[in-house]
Amino acid sequence: MEDETVKIDGKRIRQLREARGWSQEHLASICGLSARTVQRLEAEGNASLESRMAVAAALEVAAEDLLPIPPVSNPLTITAAPNPAGIRTENLMIGLALLVMALLYGGYNIGKDLAMRDNARCAASPTQCQR
Repeated sequence: MEDETVKIDGKRIRQLREARGWSQEHLASICGLSARTVQRLEAEGNASLESRMAVAAALEVAAEDLLPIPPVSNPLTITAAPNPAGIRTENLMIGLALLVMALLYGGYNIGKDLAMRDNARCAASPTQCQR
């Protein structure tokens, strides 16, 4: 059987090893590998399937956790969520504009009515008005 090599995340191995306070030599002795092999794993990221399994077992992680994480193609791509109700944004904006106009018109009429009441009171009794 051929010795098949796989790409692994050498930085991840180093982080896990250092988190335990282990040297490369200590990890190598636990795995049954040479210290040079552990150095190559961390530096180059190439390992045989057996080496990957041995290191994963020694570090108590799944072998898949030592594989490199594939890069995200475009993390800034934003897609619009589907609108399940079928409500169009334009219709919402028109409705909002109409609501604002109705509130402004109502406020104008209330203000006008209050001003007319005050003017009528001042015309009837100028002593109550202090302008």
